[in-house]
Amino acid sequence: MAARGRDSFSPAQLDALEGAGRLEVHTVTQRLSAEEMLALCRPAQIIGFTRRATLDFNSTVIDQLPGLRGVAVYATGYDWLDTDELERRSIRLALLPDYSTQSVAEHTLCLMLSMSRRLHLSDRVARNELPRSVSLRGFELCGKTLGIIGLGNIGRAVARLSQAFGMRILASDVAPQQPVPGVEMVAQARLLSQSDIVVLACNLWRGSGSVMGPAELTAMKPGALLINPARSALVNNDAVVQAIRQKHLRGYAVDDTAFCQAQLELVEHGRILQSAHTAWYSDEAMARGTQAWVDALVGLAHDIQNERSASSVREHAAACSLSDA
Repeated sequence: MAARGRDSFSPAQLDALEGAGRLEVHTVTQRLSAEEMLALCRPAQIIGFTRRATLDFNSTVIDQLPGLRGVAVYATGYDWLDTDELERRSIRLALLPDYSTQSVAEHTLCLMLSMSRRLHLSDRVARNELPRSVSLRGFELCGKTLGIIGLGNIGRAVARLSQAFGMRILASDVAPQQPVPGVEMVAQARLLSQSDIVVLACNLWRGSGSVMGPAELTAMKPGALLINPARSALVNNDAVVQAIRQKHLRGYAVDDTAFCQAQLELVEHGRILQSAHTAWYSDEAMARGTQAWVDALVGLAHDIQNERSASSVREHAAACSLSDA
């Protein structure tokens, strides 16, 4: 399921997909109901789709796909997939963990710069959409402390880019891996209390609550910025509006349309910035992602075919043993 159907792929990519098995490509430009999803997917052994098609690939849907053997999603996060049900059914899952890392990291810096220099407001003032009395005074990133919650691919990329601005980098992670030069690993409580800017680069786990609720927002350094290029559900929206209204936080930027107009009217102009879930959306990320998606689909097809061949060999060997008995 792709936004432009077969036109989403190059001729070489279509050849690779068709060489792996019988291919059906459906054009999906908006969210599907569970019934629509099932109507398209029921005959398939392998399904490839994006979050455009569904925001909840759950056990109810999976249970009605008895022939399903593999799923390849054009996404990095997987909170919208019932991975427990996929594992229970021994259905293979392929994700794209690194196709948009650089784009999201650069977008994160863009959000930081927009908030620190009030660029989003400057444009509106220049267009006479806001009065000249709106303050456009910003601050420099150099010398400020950046706290990154989640030091995976994106968190590491954000750290590397931020070092070029002369920032001090703190990070916390529930499962830290290799150290990053110039990044100090600390407990989350210390990170929140010392950081001028906090970036959320962590996963949202299926069924979990927000990472930044009232207690965490209160623990942040007064006057700090919160930047969320990940999932909007990581932050309690009502709590962050309250923290900004009380002037505890300077502002909040999120890569999603998380707030309605009524909520935005509660805070001063520019204190909340939304970027409509476009952090991943670049020419380079699209090219990398589509190729990685094709590779994942082809890989699943080969793996399933190899399993089928191995099973046939075992069944043949068992039949020979019985006939010899």
